[in-house]
Amino acid sequence: MYVWGSLIGVFLAALSLGYFLGGRISTRWPHRGPFLALVFAAGAATFPIPHFAGAVLGQIAAHDYGPRGNPLLGSAALFFIPAALMATVSPYAVRLKAQSVEGVGNVAGMLYALSTLGSIAGTLLAAFVLISVFGVRTIVQILGMTEMGLAVLGVIWARGGLAAGGAAVVAAGLLTVAGGVPPSASGTVFTQDTVYHRITVSDEGAIRYLKLDNYWQSARDRDAPLRTVFPYTDYLHLPVLFAPRFHRVLFVGMGGGTAPSRFHRDYPTAMIEVVELDPAVVATSRRFFAVPDDERLRVHVMDGRLWLRRATERYDIIILDAYLIDTIPFHLATREFYQEAAARLTPHGAVASNVIGAVRGPDSRLFRAIYKTFRSVFPSVYVFPVGGGAPESLRNIILVGTAAPPLNRREVLAEAETAARTGRIRIEGIVQDAADLLDAPIDTGDVPLLTDDYAPTDTLIPSIR
Repeated sequence: MYVWGSLIGVFLAALSLGYFLGGRISTRWPHRGPFLALVFAAGAATFPIPHFAGAVLGQIAAHDYGPRGNPLLGSAALFFIPAALMATVSPYAVRLKAQSVEGVGNVAGMLYALSTLGSIAGTLLAAFVLISVFGVRTIVQILGMTEMGLAVLGVIWARGGLAAGGAAVVAAGLLTVAGGVPPSASGTVFTQDTVYHRITVSDEGAIRYLKLDNYWQSARDRDAPLRTVFPYTDYLHLPVLFAPRFHRVLFVGMGGGTAPSRFHRDYPTAMIEVVELDPAVVATSRRFFAVPDDERLRVHVMDGRLWLRRATERYDIIILDAYLIDTIPFHLATREFYQEAAARLTPHGAVASNVIGAVRGPDSRLFRAIYKTFRSVFPSVYVFPVGGGAPESLRNIILVGTAAPPLNRREVLAEAETAARTGRIRIEGIVQDAADLLDAPIDTGDVPLLTDDYAPTDTLIPSIR
């Protein structure tokens, strides 16, 4: 919400300034030369954005002006000047094209109609095709090179050398595409921009990491694939304590697929289904994280809530792992969504959710709001802060909800000891994980119940230090 608000606000402010300056400049210098110079300048200001964006955004992030200030300053630093220069073009073109005062309205209407059609085409092409094919860096550079090329083409057109100019522009564009992909950072083995994420796969020694946007999502030890790298994935086995005779498991959210893969390995009689929104994440997990592809582990590309709404099967365990540290799909955190999940459970099933937050303190509001919402649907709710520790610390917190009568701490630990002794759960340390069960009361009086009508998850997300 803050990112989109910042981008739209910055671009509108830049357009306003550019329209004003373009009108003033065109009145003072109503000639083709200054007009083409502005077109070239807009391209020259756009082309290098990918080269300095990392340093600029890194400095802003280092000073940390907050969740509102960071995207606002970043948007202004990267896009205000290029957008303002682009905006000078339209009123300047009207001034050059109009032959008389009577014709100004017709010329302005035509040019602004073309401008709007270009915006529509750019929006649809970027969203549906270009980002998935080229990536953001190359698109921005193509845009800048195109603007500079059009300015050069305009000069050559005026001098009668259109063919040579066209060839030069095409050659420059091809060079941009060929040279637009940055060298890989140390350890990076794969990057891809998708309509949902910036995917990065990197190796640090034997550990392979999956990063979605700015945050690590999954990790796998290539030398010991069953070894736990991120501890929270072990805690995702805790719902087995509350649904011991399970046969069908659903994961909402895939990441690198390490948790579904471990379920596939540890529970050979279980059918596991995974629902993931981004097809590129699925392909990356298959390619780089050795996610099994057989009848016992099926992956579906779909929104998790839509899948639950359309599903005809019932599941013994549903695991919700679709939240990132700074991104919460609000429709997967509301009372109505949890009700849909509960409706797809077997009578003795359990729903588990991985939340990032704190149990108490300033970073706890998101967790406590989700806990309050969970409690409104499930009669029994268990809270497992990963790794124990201070309740104010930021970490993964696993919530487990069931319709069965609540178990006390002693009964939960007894179930964990039995599961470990019999091999029903093969996670080393599962008893200690179960011992992190929080049995202190959780205050929810100052946080909202999340509903489809009101779910302000962006304002509840904890600060990231």
